[in-house]
Amino acid sequence: MKLTRDPRLAAFDDLLTGDPLSLPIAWTGDQHYRAVFDPPGNQDTPLLGTYPAGSPCDLPLVAMVRHAADLLQRDGGPALYEVPFSGFTDHRGMEASGQGFSNAYKMVTAWSLQGTLGLMTPFGVVAGGGCDKTFPALIHTMGLEPYRYLPWLLLHAGHRSVGRLPDGREVTIGDLAAARIANRNGRLGDAALEDIRRHTVRDAGVCENLASAMSHYFALCAGGFILAADDLHAGHAAGRRAFTERAVALFRPALRDGIVPADMIGPANFDNFIQAIALFGLSTNLALHLPYMARSWGIRLTPADIWARIETTPMVSDLQPVGRYPINHVGAMLPSVLRYLVEQGALKDVTTLFGMRLSELYADAPDLDFAAQDVFRPLDAPVSPGPRVALYRGNLCPGGAWVKESAAMAADRVFAVRMCPTQRDFFALTQGGRVFEDGTAYAVTGDRSMIELLTINYAIGQGMDAAPGLEIALLTDQRTSGFAGTRAKAAYHMPRERLRSLADGDRVLFAPSRRIVALVDAAGGLRDAEMDARARSYREPDWPETGTIRDQLNRHLSTAEEGAAIY
Repeated sequence: MKLTRDPRLAAFDDLLTGDPLSLPIAWTGDQHYRAVFDPPGNQDTPLLGTYPAGSPCDLPLVAMVRHAADLLQRDGGPALYEVPFSGFTDHRGMEASGQGFSNAYKMVTAWSLQGTLGLMTPFGVVAGGGCDKTFPALIHTMGLEPYRYLPWLLLHAGHRSVGRLPDGREVTIGDLAAARIANRNGRLGDAALEDIRRHTVRDAGVCENLASAMSHYFALCAGGFILAADDLHAGHAAGRRAFTERAVALFRPALRDGIVPADMIGPANFDNFIQAIALFGLSTNLALHLPYMARSWGIRLTPADIWARIETTPMVSDLQPVGRYPINHVGAMLPSVLRYLVEQGALKDVTTLFGMRLSELYADAPDLDFAAQDVFRPLDAPVSPGPRVALYRGNLCPGGAWVKESAAMAADRVFAVRMCPTQRDFFALTQGGRVFEDGTAYAVTGDRSMIELLTINYAIGQGMDAAPGLEIALLTDQRTSGFAGTRAKAAYHMPRERLRSLADGDRVLFAPSRRIVALVDAAGGLRDAEMDARARSYREPDWPETGTIRDQLNRHLSTAEEGAAIY
């Protein structure tokens, strides 16, 4: 299999982006890989195979990448050097625009990948991921010069299966976490917790069944970056193997013919990314990551840009977190869904990384039988006439903050603010998540050990289950996977200089009718000038140097309204 490098790479000395010894993560070079790894295949045409190490998805990705390596090296094909990267590093103690953990993962991924590419000079890249932390770094790196001139193949690890209780109810890892909180707070007995624990699928090594993780998979398929699989649930190893084989079968000719992202990927692919947010009701984290992912491609997006493109787009899937069904109900339908949406013009018929258009890639997908299932709906009879992921504005977030909308949060209301500088403060205030005060907006700003707010989200969900009439709000500049947004009024990734300028007793209007989150006076009037003045006077803390990655992150802070926490 004869491979040649793209002539545009000649402008870059061995793909190096600078002195390798000065890179945050320095690798020891191409000769090291040859001597240590010695993979089968033609070592004169090396490929880089990379995936996260130490993450929930590493076990299936090891199998997938190694299977890809075997398929690629046949018939004189290239050798694939397996170089895992570590995203789970010293991320505690970081403060990065509410995205500390996610930023650590993205930056370490990007540095590892770019450092390896620069020193190894591969003929192509096979990269695996499984979540909303790995893929932003992979897509961002792919768009950089000179890496956009290398052929790429992306593999997705899949998601956890869903367990089933004897009475037929489905249970996920999230349900188990919520049940543990309910048990700790005395609202669920030990026997019931044990029953849920025994029936929850906890397969090792596959991404959890969370919307934020699978959101990127849906969007990447719609954008033409990843092949849509028949089914990638945790117990379906044969399905992941078949997915790998088909993806490699498409990648081999693209590799041979020099098909590279620079010629295949453009604004239309990211338009499909954006449309997917609305069509599938995807995670708020995806909307936040998109500007970072697109920036290296010369595409500038803000939350307002994204919202303007999806504001009138119907939602056609009834998937969690705002819908009824866990992600495993997608099953083998995704190729058919993509074919339908392209044929109907809801998605653009973009060129994919394989050099084929979406319509060609999924031409053989069967027609979607809308009468036989209700996970996906036709465009003329959608689950919702507009997206359930919405951008709210107001003096607390003039550029916008992302909100998951649902029927439970439809009415406007003014809330009294309670500031929670840390998760510990939140749980102390709510007596371990047992006691919530109606009419309160909990403003959780995070501390230097904040990772994300999943625990708080589960606690709020349990509190609202226990008191169905309870009405509270969650306002945060932190990363969160959004479960509370289906129950509480919740606005995520808010600008820190505004949220952190609030004080106990302030009154905040959360108005779904106008999509507003704002500081108001006792009569409900907007206090715009005062909020602006508070924001101007805010000063970021002078975080001490620690000699770790957190110092790099603190230097790359950007506001949440820019759409991504790092550049």
